[in-house]
Amino acid sequence: MKINDLEKIIDLYGNDILSFCHYLTRNREEAEDLCQDTFFLAFKKADEIKDKDETKSYLLSIAIHLWKNRKRKFAWRKRIRDDRIIPVWSREYISNQTDSDPKKIVSRDETQHLVRGCVDRLPEKLKIPILLYYVEGLKEREIAEMLSIPIGTVKSRVSQAKTELLKMLEKNHN
Repeated sequence: MKINDLEKIIDLYGNDILSFCHYLTRNREEAEDLCQDTFFLAFKKADEIKDKDETKSYLLSIAIHLWKNRKRKFAWRKRIRDDRIIPVWSREYISNQTDSDPKKIVSRDETQHLVRGCVDRLPEKLKIPILLYYVEGLKEREIAEMLSIPIGTVKSRVSQAKTELLKMLEKNHN
């Protein structure tokens, strides 16, 4: 892969990968680091991209694997020093829809914050498939290939995640 090819890939998928990294990390700086490392590793492993139509899936897969590795390292370090880090959703990725009614804007922002908080509380095995399915718009088959799990498991996890999210949202609504 040449530098020009990498620049084209970053132009095409950079914002999507950064946004997904932000969903995973819940931290802007960590998301930027993860995104940068994802493109760096993709550049190093460019020969592995067989189908140019699956470049985005390949990049998302790299980001997931890098994030899981970081999480494992973080968990190991946390056991050693028992630091507590409270995840906070950034408002940066809340949609920039223009609306003239302040009540609608506040209501939409509160709803998005509530949903993102619920997604954040899902176990990792449910959170990743639901983010890939709804946020990244990947098909179940693509998610199964990316995570190296059967397609039935992907369907089950997306369904479980939706059920859990509904329970959490109903609990918060009452």
